[in-house]
Amino acid sequence: MSDAPSLLNFSHPAHPVNRGMTVIKLLVLAVSVAAAVPTARNLYFAWKNDVPFNQVDHRLAQAALFEKNFDCKIEYRALIMTGSEKIDVGTCKKTGDISIRVSGNNQVNYEWIAFDRLPKPKSKTSNLVGLLVSRAFADELMQDDKPLVVAQDASVLCQAKSGDNIIRVVQTGGQCTRETVSIFRGAVEKSESVPCNTACPIK
Repeated sequence: MSDAPSLLNFSHPAHPVNRGMTVIKLLVLAVSVAAAVPTARNLYFAWKNDVPFNQVDHRLAQAALFEKNFDCKIEYRALIMTGSEKIDVGTCKKTGDISIRVSGNNQVNYEWIAFDRLPKPKSKTSNLVGLLVSRAFADELMQDDKPLVVAQDASVLCQAKSGDNIIRVVQTGGQCTRETVSIFRGAVEKSESVPCNTACPIK
């Protein structure tokens, strides 16, 4: 019997370079998958909520502010009403976040401004809203080509969650409207007049 080593039983040890390349490939794959997760999430929300892909991050931030300020019964102050357009602004006393209600052309939309994103004034938040109102009226009065109409203030009487929507009853003057607001789109999907004395609580 020959003493020469058998080729069948001979094995080469794993080369350190090969192992290093395998680890690098796995790390690159992991980073690629992690980077793809936010993109896939944004695509899903864009499809589900019918919003442009490049606005998903903004709409998610707006939805988070809606959730954060859900318990606030905001008193809106009318800023400007020109033609069919009306802008109301209100603030949540608990968080300081500002809500903007824009209505016109049979459509109502809500936008939020987080208080921590605003330059901090020396006065209180309520005075900040008052400053916005005064400035808006001053700017509008400078424009002679648009008729200025003093609009009525609005207030949220009550609201409730329903899936991805917020149902809220808004009173303007002596009239009340029940609005179905998409949390992610910030748009009123449905609006109907309701009696002010029986609209709350929302069932």
